[in-house]
Amino acid sequence: MSEWSAIVLAGGIGSRLRPLTSNIPKPLVPVANKPMIDYNLELLRNAGITGKIAIITRYMREEIIQYFKDNDHFNDLDIVLPVFDPLDTADAVRKAANYIDTENFIVSMADIVTNIPLQDFMAFHVEKGGIASITLKDVAHPRAFGVIMLNQGSRILLFLEKPIPQELSLATLTFSKKETIRFQSNLVNTGIYAFKHDVLEILESLDDLMDFGKDVFPYLAREYGIYGYARRDYYWMDAGNPQTYLYTNWDVLRRWAFPYFPRATSEENNVWINHNHPSLPSGSIIDPPAAFGNDITIGNNTRIKSQTVIGDRVTIGDNCEIEASVIWDDVIIEDNVKIKNSVICNGVLITTGSQLNEGTVIGPNFTSSEALISEKNQTFVKN
Repeated sequence: MSEWSAIVLAGGIGSRLRPLTSNIPKPLVPVANKPMIDYNLELLRNAGITGKIAIITRYMREEIIQYFKDNDHFNDLDIVLPVFDPLDTADAVRKAANYIDTENFIVSMADIVTNIPLQDFMAFHVEKGGIASITLKDVAHPRAFGVIMLNQGSRILLFLEKPIPQELSLATLTFSKKETIRFQSNLVNTGIYAFKHDVLEILESLDDLMDFGKDVFPYLAREYGIYGYARRDYYWMDAGNPQTYLYTNWDVLRRWAFPYFPRATSEENNVWINHNHPSLPSGSIIDPPAAFGNDITIGNNTRIKSQTVIGDRVTIGDNCEIEASVIWDDVIIEDNVKIKNSVICNGVLITTGSQLNEGTVIGPNFTSSEALISEKNQTFVKN
């Protein structure tokens, strides 16, 4: 396949993920102890992207730049981090045009986890010959995303960005009786695109096209011809809110995103370890799948139940039970604590006897002054 380049959009504020993004940019939020942006770059690497990969930042830009200075595991990729302030997704690509010197290029979002066969999508784009192609996926609740309507040749005839029910109904009445139409009310835009280089000239000449979903794709579908890559056999998750973030961690642990796994130097029986295995004192148990960072201390008679992720420098006391939860770095969990289906950010202290029920999210540097018993879907932020 001919050389491709890529643009990774990593400038979002991550407001739907708060308080997880209070002190960290969304692309660096860890999924199974690995920043979300790493999954994206691994996907590009495995697809054989040999041209430049421009990572477009804005919110907490310096933290992302520093991350790449401190880590060398993507040194084989030609990564650049230009400094400018895009107004929206399409404007980011417009302003990064100088970094694209290949006939075709990929645009992807830094906050999704997927194992889409990207090389196959790239081949699809070249075969169709359109100016743009969009990856699509079946989801249960499509109105949170852009809904697509295709013909039998996979050409996109209608692109609805986050439609309201009335728009879906009107589209159905307008198109569903035509034999050449495949109305796909559950196919959504998943945030990975392929473009011909020519699209950069369009963006330059039409500077009012700011957002891909709202502006660019409806225009291109109407004026040029774009195509939808609709396959069912790949994993995709938008980890854009605390609930789907928790789901994404579970899915990676369950190998649904194969071949993309937790950060680890070793794995045995579905327990991923990064450098050193936590010692298990008397009566303590780990139920797979689970993932562990470094420097973890586990007390007596404590059970780490399945689908749990624990970061670096975490201390867990005696007689604790942690189930299907994500614990970030530098967390202290005292004795007799129960945690279920929850997310705990960096620097948190959970005091003795606390109970965190399903849906609890604790932001960074929170300290409970007394035993905490949370109701479902409670969010606690920094004191």
